[in-house]
Amino acid sequence: MLTGPPKILMRPRSQHVKAGGIASFYCSAHGQPPPQIHWRKNGKKVSSTASRYSTKSYANGALLRIDPVRANRDEAMWECVAENGVGDAVTAEAQLTVHERKSL
Repeated sequence: MLTGPPKILMRPRSQHVKAGGIASFYCSAHGQPPPQIHWRKNGKKVSSTASRYSTKSYANGALLRIDPVRANRDEAMWECVAENGVGDAVTAEAQLTVHERKSL
């Protein structure tokens, strides 16, 4: 059976979101065996037990949803990490910029 290191197919996109809004990042990768994808924020693995962060895995990708976005907590570099035990893990980054809501 052929093996191949992971390769990012679709990189997450940087976003500008209002505080209190929702941010979603999607990333896909392939390799043999199919890679596991997880998310990091500023280099630290995102815990899916944190109530505001939810992750969903698909056949060859993963979605990270942040709801609600908090200005002082979530403005960061978010990273999609794909690894399958063959070669090195690969990463793709996206910046989340959070704007404070204007008060009336």
